[in-house]
Amino acid sequence: MFERASEEGSTRIGPIVNPARWAEQVVKEQACQNPADTKAFKGRGKLLELRQLLTELECTVIAMKHLVDITKQVQNSQMYLMLHVKTATGLTFLRWRERNGACRHVPWPEVQDRIDAFTSDVRDWYGQATDQALALNERHKELRRAIATARKVVMRSAPSVFARSIEARFQPSKGG
Repeated sequence: MFERASEEGSTRIGPIVNPARWAEQVVKEQACQNPADTKAFKGRGKLLELRQLLTELECTVIAMKHLVDITKQVQNSQMYLMLHVKTATGLTFLRWRERNGACRHVPWPEVQDRIDAFTSDVRDWYGQATDQALALNERHKELRRAIATARKVVMRSAPSVFARSIEARFQPSKGG
């Protein structure tokens, strides 16, 4: 639908943005606190929200890696989960991969067909692993959407500038 612009890392409508990287930079520099976040010092506002979302995103990726490790430890298994990260957007997701032969990715519908052919114990285990992988993939997407929404709010909001009193607070000392 979108055509690539001549410059890499952008589309015809604008640059590709990795919301998680943007949020990490904003939190590090506290960039949204000063120009746009009037509630930052009250324990509310976008900076706090971004910190919480980034923490949840990091926990989700850790859970994904843990699930990958568990599936790779199963001996004589036909498939294991693999963690994929799209560099440009930062999208992170789990996919099943064949262990033998072609070592290709196994599409989700084919995974279900393969799982149905296993014995009940193995079928249950693979079913649970698949359910967890799908839930973690969806959670990662939800968190990225929330970060992208927060980014839009910060980018659209005009910086809040508050006038300060110009009255002199310095009183010259008498006598010298």
